[in-house]
Amino acid sequence: SRKLLWVSKTRTREKYRVVYTDHQRLELEKEFHYNRYITIRRKSELAANLRLSERQVKIWFQNRRAKERKLMKKKMTHFDGSNLGSMQSDSGSVSPMPAPDQQTHSEMPSHRQYDIAEAVMAA
Repeated sequence: SRKLLWVSKTRTREKYRVVYTDHQRLELEKEFHYNRYITIRRKSELAANLRLSERQVKIWFQNRRAKERKLMKKKMTHFDGSNLGSMQSDSGSVSPMPAPDQQTHSEMPSHRQYDIAEAVMAA
């Protein structure tokens, strides 16, 4: 019997998950801390230094930004809900005040703005 070999660039046939080394994760996190959006040149350098493909670096940054948005959303939900009791003034009114360096939800870019920024960076 003959087996047909199906070749695809989308990897839908065989999905796999790359496990990064501690060193790779540390370097990617350091770069992310410095800049949330990676330039084409820096992506190429980082990929070569870490022995990853540029696609892996690009997707790691996309996933890391998604994680950041999720954490910020969770923080905002936690802040809006559970901390209100501890922030009541003597008069009984509630006045939540974000930390000085914390972005409020209205200041954060929308998902659409992230997508546009990623498209610009990829071009």
